[in-house]
Amino acid sequence: MEILTAISVTVIAAIMILGVIYMIPVLLQIRRAAREAEKLIDSVRAQVAPTSRDIVLISHDVKSIVQSIQRQVDRVEEGIETVHDMAVRLKVFQIEVQRRIEEPLLQIISVFGGVKRGAEAIAGIFRR
Repeated sequence: MEILTAISVTVIAAIMILGVIYMIPVLLQIRRAAREAEKLIDSVRAQVAPTSRDIVLISHDVKSIVQSIQRQVDRVEEGIETVHDMAVRLKVFQIEVQRRIEEPLLQIISVFGGVKRGAEAIAGIFRR
């Protein structure tokens, strides 16, 4: 039985040695992958900081542009309201001018028309 135990221990030891020999390249590969991951993380960290600063600056610029556009839109709205008010006042002025000038002009024209007809009638009487 001692021989069987010795053989079993030897077989187990050989399997463990083969397992360790197989694990060495795997562990080396894991170590290389960890180094590459560390390099990648360092590279990403080095690129993220300036990129995030640039994004913050761009967002501030966009915010200021949007505020400027909003101010310009407010000014345009005020201008449109002013033009509308002026158009309404001009229309009221036009109506008032028509009321004050057009009606008296029509009356004057009617009077002159009547005077002309009267003058023609008198001239017609004297010609006969």
